[in-house]
Amino acid sequence: METLYTGAIHGFPQPGGIANGVSTGIASSFDQDGVLSLIVVLGGSLSLVALVFAFITYSLFSDLRSLAGTTLMNLLAALFMVQLLFIVGAGGVQDSELCISLGLSLQYLRVSVVCWLAAMCHHLYATVASLPRRDDPPTYMKYSLFAWGTPLISLVAAALLQSHESHNFWDVVDLTPFNCWFLGATATVYAYGLPVVLLLVISGYYLVKAAIVSRYTCSMQLEIKQREKMKRRRALQLMLFLKVSLIVGVVAGCGVASRVWKIPFLWAVFCTGHSLQVCRGKIRGKKHTDHFPSST
Repeated sequence: METLYTGAIHGFPQPGGIANGVSTGIASSFDQDGVLSLIVVLGGSLSLVALVFAFITYSLFSDLRSLAGTTLMNLLAALFMVQLLFIVGAGGVQDSELCISLGLSLQYLRVSVVCWLAAMCHHLYATVASLPRRDDPPTYMKYSLFAWGTPLISLVAAALLQSHESHNFWDVVDLTPFNCWFLGATATVYAYGLPVVLLLVISGYYLVKAAIVSRYTCSMQLEIKQREKMKRRRALQLMLFLKVSLIVGVVAGCGVASRVWKIPFLWAVFCTGHSLQVCRGKIRGKKHTDHFPSST
């Protein structure tokens, strides 16, 4: 019996046509046996479990509910929604309205993830530099307005570019081979790729400033043990943020490149990396969390 999930969303299977989003196009050479779909579902499910446990951990312990912890919880929430929608699109989406909705939703949430990452890097710099009022409630409101509001600009731009590129906003012929995870090539490059690059540059800028200030403040410590302890702590913080930024940047870059140039290998790297990036980041974060509970 055909259900909404099997019929309207994924259309498993229908001979002829492109009802199954990966049955034709770029994904076909790598997903004929459903290998990538299996990786996406299994890896995404593990990522969802890791995100839920991380969110519960930061919710239960009051010591972790600082501004740094709250911003991290927002990042986890955005990542959770991204992974959930990513799994929904595995195997392709048949209905045009659902396909466009999925593409626009992922567009907004992916940019939001990078916005929250930039906000966390800024707060790390503010903490290292001991800026005044860095943990006041208005600061969190500014971060929220930036991280949840700024992606709306890229979302509107993506909708306009998609409408201009396809001439028919609900035409999804060019989107179904990519499981509706991306909009058109123009919208992907200018409304997703460029904002992500800009936000990662901003994140890197604050990480560099934090590293410079941290080196200066550590050199001011007179006690050798205290100085070395502070240096190790700051180095772990900076390396964790740097690794997370690199993972997000590489996965986003592979996704944009595979969407524009339609390279099957990059598409496989993107699918695998996108599904497992949360698990990888969770493992890295767990190794360093005990060193700085007040940050991330």
